[in-house]
Amino acid sequence: MGGMRRLAGMVLAALLLSANAVAQLDPTETTDGATELAPCNDALWTSAEGETSGAPAPPTIWTIALKDTFSTLGAPLHWDGHDWLVFGGIAAGVTAVGFAFDIPLRNKTQAHQTSTLDDLTKVVEPFGAEYSWAVIGAYGIAGYLFHDNEAKDIFFDSAIASILASGIITPTLKFVIGRDRPNESVSSTSFHPFSGSDNSFPSGHATQAFAVASVISAHSDQVWVSVTAYTIAGLVGFARIYHNAHWTSDVTAGALIGTFVGRGVVALNKKLRAGDTTVRIAFSPLIGRDVKGAGFLIAF
Repeated sequence: MGGMRRLAGMVLAALLLSANAVAQLDPTETTDGATELAPCNDALWTSAEGETSGAPAPPTIWTIALKDTFSTLGAPLHWDGHDWLVFGGIAAGVTAVGFAFDIPLRNKTQAHQTSTLDDLTKVVEPFGAEYSWAVIGAYGIAGYLFHDNEAKDIFFDSAIASILASGIITPTLKFVIGRDRPNESVSSTSFHPFSGSDNSFPSGHATQAFAVASVISAHSDQVWVSVTAYTIAGLVGFARIYHNAHWTSDVTAGALIGTFVGRGVVALNKKLRAGDTTVRIAFSPLIGRDVKGAGFLIAF
């Protein structure tokens, strides 16, 4: 599970954060006017009851959400050589898919439109948008109505994964990369970086669909559940290509982002709910002669 967590931000996520996103801070006081850190730890994020009883308090949803965010978005800051090699392989694979399939599959889908496919794609496409949130909400309602902890966890994990993957990572990449959609350009290599948010790469629908599918699959040991979830997600990706809204490589990248983030969030949250304290986040104010501010320390 640790390896999956570290992969969670690996699809082009290096573009997302600078080295200032996470401050690796030394809590030792100095006497020469250098920056000091006020002591702070996870106690700020847990109840006092766990401290007084000697047993670790269960993490709150806010603690989990915060750790999910910093662990996922800050993952590239902790990669080693092997991680960067995997990242390079993934990026190369997406590029290869683009060269091999972007133009041929666009031409084939546009030349073979049928009423059956029209109806099918119209039904499944919203599972990469509003229908996916309806699914998330259904798990939440079922979890709280029937006191089903597993359903509650799926609700929370899929909501967090969706926000991180399709709400932060994918929109940022769309803006940075600025790729034209297939209905806007005959070329699959037309890019206008930093030109707006309604761009093609990666597919937001595919990101969202695969993030939710991955969370549901990771929480279930039933094969049919995983097959159903990923089939629907795959059809969402196909619908975006069929409707000439995305290139094949857009959908591939979105599917990878959604899958890695979704499964990474579940892996991390299972550890947190089990009381694993190896992942810690501490907030510390910065106090110095010419420095005022705050920073986060993430320990893995």
